[in-house]
Amino acid sequence: MGQPDTAVGRGTATGTLPPMFVPAGRVSETIQAGFSATVDVAVLPTSGCTDETVFFTEITWEGRTFVFNHPLPVRVTQDEDGWTFESDEYRLMSYGDTRVEAESDFCFMFAECWDEIACEDDERLALGAVKQKRALLALVKTQE
Repeated sequence: MGQPDTAVGRGTATGTLPPMFVPAGRVSETIQAGFSATVDVAVLPTSGCTDETVFFTEITWEGRTFVFNHPLPVRVTQDEDGWTFESDEYRLMSYGDTRVEAESDFCFMFAECWDEIACEDDERLALGAVKQKRALLALVKTQE
């Protein structure tokens, strides 16, 4: 696994995070938009675009924090059209013009998926959604 790496943007400006203490190999990121993620980063180079995999260990959206039992791998891709965050295993995908927008949208999508699928009765879900629900319930250790 590579060294931790993160980019943070606030509004239209980008900048450097203030000094902070975090465990080795982890990066804690908080954005003014109300989301944060704690991730371990592994860069997987590909030709033609920027492509890396980040491993979320928790996600916070609008005051709710989802702490995971194991890292959630998310493929991050940048091309000429923007940024995408995607998790095939959990059927989640987000897009943004900037990396911060795409990451924020991913955190939003995770929280929405939790509310709409993981918290729903099995009888009201299609078979694929029930499988996704089981995967989400196994992923999330606690919601704070």
